[in-house]
Amino acid sequence: MNIFITLDYEIYFGENHGTVEKCIIYPTSELIRISEKYNVRFSFFVDCGFILKLDSFRKKYPSLEKDYKAITDQVKYLSDTGHDIQLHIHPHWEDSVYDGTRWIIDVKRYKLDDFSNIEIEDIVYRYKKVLSDITEKPVFAFRAGGWCLQPFRKLRKIFIDNNITLDSSVFRNGYYTSEQYSYDFRNAPDKDIYRFEEDVVIENKDGFFTELPISPIKNSPLFFWKLFLLGRKNPYLHKPLGDGNAMSAPGYRKKLLTQNTNNPVSMDGYNSHLLQKAFNRLINKKMNYMVIIGHPKALSRYSIQKVEEFVVKNMEKNNFTTYSKMFRD
Repeated sequence: MNIFITLDYEIYFGENHGTVEKCIIYPTSELIRISEKYNVRFSFFVDCGFILKLDSFRKKYPSLEKDYKAITDQVKYLSDTGHDIQLHIHPHWEDSVYDGTRWIIDVKRYKLDDFSNIEIEDIVYRYKKVLSDITEKPVFAFRAGGWCLQPFRKLRKIFIDNNITLDSSVFRNGYYTSEQYSYDFRNAPDKDIYRFEEDVVIENKDGFFTELPISPIKNSPLFFWKLFLLGRKNPYLHKPLGDGNAMSAPGYRKKLLTQNTNNPVSMDGYNSHLLQKAFNRLINKKMNYMVIIGHPKALSRYSIQKVEEFVVKNMEKNNFTTYSKMFRD
């Protein structure tokens, strides 16, 4: 099995966005520790819009210089030591500002489809360039912020023009809709890799793009009740290391606690409890690829422990790899 441990490298987008140190730098350093101990490498989808905003405000607000340097230094270190750095776009940064104390995050335009073709072309070019400038390596893989990749019609030519050939945003049967964002992967193929052209959930064997989906899992309400109760019972172990709060997702928590839901295989918090179970199911289905998603801000002491256990148990007979190693080397 080829296993991709992937992280969306970002702060929170709620009113309490948290700090760079606790949401990004420290949790990522814990992953670096695991990586160096067992000689495995991870893939980081870096929120480039945030880097650009830090850059634009750091001269006016010197306190942001520290955040900018911490992030760019860590991203450069990750790249230099063999981790994969790829493109993650949250375009709401185009409308967000720093007021001298905190980020005022405007999510009215949360997905790329909320922008014009000219604006999208500019965003993709600038966001990709900032990563290439830091790492001095090719950037060819993409993960959409909030999984908002649909509709794909505006993105197709822009991605081709920018040599973005691989996406890793889809998780089969995933579905959510709200005022700010939505995604619908209910018609995605039951495959661990496929090609597409016009629509990310319609396979086209001659398509220009490769989709390497995040591995899917179905959760019962009981699982999320356990997560909730464990967080209350032992916050030291189960509380996220990040010190912010997620943006509002109306009705989402109630849905998790009252019905079965389709979710991506995740290393965040108590979700990491299911990593081995998800792996075993993929083996039974004779799949060749497992993609795990995570966020440094949402990792907990418990989840870091479970990730380390998962690596130790499976590293001998499986290939922990990255997008660059698998699709570019």
